[in-house]
Amino acid sequence: MAEHNVVGFNRPGKGRGVEHAGGPPHNGDMEARVSKLEAIAEATRDRLTGVETRLSIIERTMATKEDLHKEINAQTWKLVTFVCGFGSALVAAVYFIAKHTG
Repeated sequence: MAEHNVVGFNRPGKGRGVEHAGGPPHNGDMEARVSKLEAIAEATRDRLTGVETRLSIIERTMATKEDLHKEINAQTWKLVTFVCGFGSALVAAVYFIAKHTG
């Protein structure tokens, strides 16, 4: 029988991977490996559920691009109004001082 070099499988006694010493399906070590993988899968599922929960909360509360645009626009107009109003007040004060002092 020809030996096949399959990625992820090693020949008996050659480094890591599935050992063929016990022979499938009675490889005693396989049950422990599967149990460990099942435990990891359950832990991963629980963590993923937590991440999905956090993401749904973030999505409900985060600002959209439109929200940011509206707020920036509103702040810009408040600043323009303040600067123009303050500038007009300065012009009026200078005019008043110039008219009454001279």
